[in-house]
Order: sequence, then C-alpha cells, then structure tokens
Amino acid sequence: MFVNSHPLNEWITPEIQDRNERILKRPPVLDIQKLHKSFEHKGKPVEVLREIDFTAYKREFICVVGPSGCGKSTLARLVAGLETIDDGQILMDGAAVNAPGPDRGMVFQSYSLFPWMTVKDNVMFGMVESGMSKLTAESEALQWIDLVGLEKFADSYPHQLSGGMKQRVAIIRALANQPKVLLMDEPFAALDPKNRLKMQQYLLEIWQNIDITIFFITHDLDEAIYLADRILVLDAHPGRVKEVVNVPLPRPREEETFLSPAFMATKAYLESLVHHEDEEVEDMEDKLKMVRMVSVNSEVPDIF
Repeated sequence: MFVNSHPLNEWITPEIQDRNERILKRPPVLDIQKLHKSFEHKGKPVEVLREIDFTAYKREFICVVGPSGCGKSTLARLVAGLETIDDGQILMDGAAVNAPGPDRGMVFQSYSLFPWMTVKDNVMFGMVESGMSKLTAESEALQWIDLVGLEKFADSYPHQLSGGMKQRVAIIRALANQPKVLLMDEPFAALDPKNRLKMQQYLLEIWQNIDITIFFITHDLDEAIYLADRILVLDAHPGRVKEVVNVPLPRPREEETFLSPAFMATKAYLESLVHHEDEEVEDMEDKLKMVRMVSVNSEVPDIF
C-alpha cells in the first residue's frame, strides 16, 4: 500500500498500483535480512553496509541507486557470493547464500569475454562446463545469439565487436546458464548515450520474454526509472536503505517515457534523495571490483 502523502502518488494510476501490488504477491526470490558489511582500510575497519533489509520478487526488475560510497557494488557482490557477510543473511529461495552459485548470473561494466573464443563459444562456455553436450549447447547458444540480433556475428571474436555488442554477448552468456537472478553492476556505463539506450531496450525485451529477476546497480537515475519496477535508494557512509521507490510508470516503456511528467517528477524526487550526500568521500567499492559470470527458466508469467 502507498502512503497518501508520498509526492509520487499523484502519478500512480489504479493500473500501476494494481501491478505493483501483484508484484509483491509473487514468491520472494532474493531476501536480504539485516545485512552488515565492513572492510579494512588503512588499518581501520570501515563500515560499508548497515542493516540492509530488502526483498525482490519473482520476475521483478530492481534498480539500486545512491551516492558515492553507499555500497551499491558491494551489495551486488555479496548477493553473488563473492564477498563474505559480517552479519545478517542473504537468502535465495529460502536458502542461505554463502558462495557463488548457478542460481545467480553476474554482468559488470567490463565485458569479461574470453578473447580467444568466438561469440558462440563464449555463450556456450558455461553450458558445456555444467555438463551439457556441445551439440545441445551450440543449439541453445545460437538461439540466445539470435535473440539479441547477433546471428551474423556468431563466429566473430570479441575484438571484432562494438562495446554494445560485447555487452549483449556478456548478458546472454550469463543468462544461458538459467539463473533465477541476474545481477548487473553498471553494465552500460561505458557506452555512449545512443548505444546505452539501445542496450536498455534490449535488456527490457529479454526480461519481458524470460523468467528472471534483475538486480541492477546504476548511478544513472534516468536509467533506473526507465528500467525498474522498484528502485532501492541507499544512503551512504555507511550504506543504509533510505527508501524503496515504486516507479509510477506503466509498461511497456518507450523512448517517449523519458519526456513524460511522471518520469520527470520521479527523477526530481530521486535527486532529492540521492544528491544530499557529500559525494567527495572515497568510494571503497572501486577498490573491490570483481566479475562473476554464472546462469532462464521456461515459465514466463505475464509481467504487465
């Protein structure tokens, strides 16, 4: 339910409210409970995340935003199992996350493709490693490649691709292993605005057609509003949940969405939440970047 006094309520139509309420009735997939994390810096402990509580639901698109130093990337790595938790817990379908696993796929800003492998071989890699026959893996890889419009480049090598094309390959390589949650940490930050929008549109198209929950880290508020069902806003020093914002925009979303009054009102509200912090504090996350590529179920319930 929505608080009547919330400044974005005027943009939430009955249809949008109904959709938001239906999302919260889906099975929880990712449950973060009272999460704490610190790192040592110059011989002293630095608290990065404090008392993080958040639940993401089946086939939900979550974006995480916040000022520098709020622990966005650290949170993604903790969910991926790439960092250890100091206190609290992370549950995937009720099971504690203690290490990386095939139920979580990871895509970061760096494409992390194997340069000596073709596009097809990169996409096949995880499936073959998990025991799938090469023939079956090749057939599935070609379907993924076709889905993102790269069928003419199946036998090309990464150095022959543009940045946007490389990122499409990185995404489908993660998805080919059929994860329940796709974790994405600033995946489009290095792209120019035109290609960034194309990649956002590709991602929405993929998400609309497969059974996946997306947990997407970004510093770009426009990107977060365009993509997300809900936006997790973190405070900084240490990172804490400041607010979870329901995006008051219908789906599907088009380029015109960026010009709508509801979009602009949402951006103004997010700016009021995010940009009150001093962003000159050193961001510990940048020292700890790591990449993990792991694995889409056949069930695709209606997301609209």
